[in-house]
Amino acid sequence: MKNHMAAKHGINVVWFCCDQEGCGFKAKNTGNLKRHKRIRHNIDVVWNHCDLCDHKSNDPGNLKKHKMYLHNIGVVWQQCGLCDYRAKDAGNLKNHTNRQHTIDIIK
Repeated sequence: MKNHMAAKHGINVVWFCCDQEGCGFKAKNTGNLKRHKRIRHNIDVVWNHCDLCDHKSNDPGNLKKHKMYLHNIGVVWQQCGLCDYRAKDAGNLKNHTNRQHTIDIIK
């Protein structure tokens, strides 16, 4: 519990601060600091190229999202249980449900 509180809620956290001039970013672990430096400051960048178009990203997760949204690669469609709507990710389905079916659920 102590470790959880420290890591997730900032109690006795050791912060890892970005050493770039004028940047006030701080992270709770070195992995997040490295990701920040790669994305925001282009430090230790490894470019990930889309094999279907000219898009490139310095974050592998963003390339995966690019392929899913623009090229429909790796899509597992999420079906709404209340209508014919389908979404490419659970977050979009949740937003749809909250916007479109809140009244239906209350009734």
